[in-house]
Order: sequence, then structure tokens, then C-alpha cells
Amino acid sequence: MKTTLLLLSLMLTSCMKDTVKINVLHYNIKELDSLKLRDQSNKQIAAVSEVISKFEFDIFSLNEIQYDLPMIPNKALDTTGQNINILAKRLGLENYSAIFYPANTGMKANRDPHGNYITDFKTPESRQLADSVNFGLFPGQYSTGALIKNNIKILSSKSIQNVVWKEFNTTIDLKKYTDNNGKPLPENMKLFDKNFTDILAEKDGFKFHIILLHTVPAFHFGNKKSPNYDRNADQLRFLEWYLTSDTDLNIAGLDVEPLKKDEPYIAMGDWNTELSNNKNPGSAVLRSLKEKSTFWMKEPLKVTNEGPSFAPERLRLQLDYIAISKHFKVLEAGVYSPKEDRKDLGCEKIIPGENIRSYTQKENKKTCFSSFNKDFLNAKSASDHFPIWAKLEVK
Repeated sequence: MKTTLLLLSLMLTSCMKDTVKINVLHYNIKELDSLKLRDQSNKQIAAVSEVISKFEFDIFSLNEIQYDLPMIPNKALDTTGQNINILAKRLGLENYSAIFYPANTGMKANRDPHGNYITDFKTPESRQLADSVNFGLFPGQYSTGALIKNNIKILSSKSIQNVVWKEFNTTIDLKKYTDNNGKPLPENMKLFDKNFTDILAEKDGFKFHIILLHTVPAFHFGNKKSPNYDRNADQLRFLEWYLTSDTDLNIAGLDVEPLKKDEPYIAMGDWNTELSNNKNPGSAVLRSLKEKSTFWMKEPLKVTNEGPSFAPERLRLQLDYIAISKHFKVLEAGVYSPKEDRKDLGCEKIIPGENIRSYTQKENKKTCFSSFNKDFLNAKSASDHFPIWAKLEVK
């Protein structure tokens, strides 16, 4: 009997050692550029550090980090591709390796008369100087990267960003759209305004793909002839096709091969449309992908993004996602969205305080004040997105 129990115990221990667990964190950190990263007193970076300190992760997916190139956005800068390593050091993640490619974003932007790039969309001349096809005020502005813990081996990586939109979707009619300045779009316009990254990795003998994608927003930004809605949908169709070899387009002759059948994957990013939206075509693609893969939450929370406002009724959206292949089981998952603990303090007089914020009422334009939970305020300082996370186990 004792021998049998010992054998069972050894078998159980062996099985436990063979279990592969992978923790992932995805975070769109608002407009993380070279200037912020080099500012040692930057409050946003400090807030980000506080947020991610709450997680243990093997893979950290990052959106909206500038791929640094010399003299961008101004002539004082001289590094190439080091921003993600600078961020890792500032966040205490030196035991992580970086995968980082420049996005198409801003590659056609222009410098101002002083030879620098504009860094603020609110500047009057920004509309004329910005990249009107791939957006962005300067090259590489909204790039995508990953920090991967050294317990995971990186076998290979590639960036897919030169696919021509009309070659992916031969039915698309670009003459229907214009850029934000009312000009026609180029016929050779690329599908991706940013880029699509595929990383082949291995942990404890288990090989899998890490897929990173930050899509164009499904929003027109005041341009009624914007291609954004259909471009968002086709970027998500590419994701669906790449992961599953299946989408509602007939894709032939493309110089890209999708993953082989049954290849394990973890795909994540800001996919910029709500799963529940019934008008955006990209939302329908997301729902189709959800039928073919597993989303990190059975009932995804409705908020991963909100603007800077502190008004009770403000725009709050679900835009960030993690999709995994059938090879994984989700042990735990969520959205880091601290409770507000809101206490309204009235609108009669200015009320100062470290945890107090003001907002303007829509009805009567009064300035009102409320106090909030410290963690909630820190998360709002870090970004307009909340990070999403998942603890995964290989089945």
C-alpha cells in the first residue's frame, strides 16, 4: 500500500512539473514617446510603474510606444529602437527581452519650419503636418512591442506591415474614402496603419506564437468619408485569417502564410472596436473570431478604455482583448479597473485636495467636484486604457 501511494505521489509530482503556465499582461500606455521616456520626473511613467507592480507576468504586450529613430520627434534625440529597453529599465524589468518593430504610423508626417515634428494634436498646424494615411505626427509614433521574461525562449519574430490593402481585400473600393484633408487615398495604401507582429516562443518545451496587433480605431474623427471602419474590420479579418486560416474573404496570392492548423497562439492588443457593437463591421469580425478561439474572459468586462473626463456619465469602451487557441486553459483573467469610490462634493465652490477632481456638468456647464479612490486616479494618470491580464495553463 505504501509503495502504491509513493508511486502515485511521484506520478502527481511529475505531472505538476510538466504543467506549463504562462501569465500575460497587455497594456495600451497612452502616447508613450521618446520625450516622456527620457523625462525622469514624468508622472505618467511613475503611475504606469505603480499599476504594473500589481502583476506577475511572463509576457508584457505594449501598445502606443514610439519606436525611436534619430532626430524624431526633435533633433536632440539619436537612438534607434531603444525606447522599449528604456521603459523596461524604468519599470524594473531588466530580466525581460524585447521584441520591437517600427509601425507605419506617422511615416509620411512632415516636420515644422524648425525641422522638428509636432507632438501635440491640438496644435493648429498638426492637421497639415500629420501623416494623412497612417495617422501619427511623427514616424513610429504608435508602435507595438513586447517584453518577454527570460524564462521564455524567443525562437523567431517578424513584423508584417507591408501588405497592400487592395491585395488583401480585392473588393475594397478606395475611391469611396478620403483622408482627413479631403484628399483621395493612394491605391497602394497599406492594410496596417501600425504593424502586425508574430513571435515564435518556447517555454518548458512548449512552442507557441505570440501575436501583437493594435488596429486603427473604428471611428471617423470628424471625417465622414473615413476608411477607418472598413480598415479596422479588414485588419481584424487578417488577424482572424492568420490565426485560423478562415475568414469571410477569399484570400489568394497573398505573400503571407497564416499559422498552420493547430499551432498554439496567444493574440492580444487594442483592437479598437467593441465586441457588442452592432454597427461597426470590425465588431462582427471579432464575434466571428470569438467563435473560433477563446477570449480571455467568458463575459468580457465592458470597460478597458475611457477618456480623461471624471464626469459620472463619460465615454467608456471595451477595446482591448486577448484571444487564445484551444491549447490553453484560462485559470484567472481580468481587467485592472479599480473602483472609483466616488463621493460627489458639490458645485458651489472650488474644493482642493489630492484625491479630488473636477468635471463640467453637461446640463448647466457648472464645474463640480468629486473625490476618488487613489488607485483609480493612478490608473487614470497612467493611461486612457486599463491593462488586461490572464493566467494561462497549457492543457
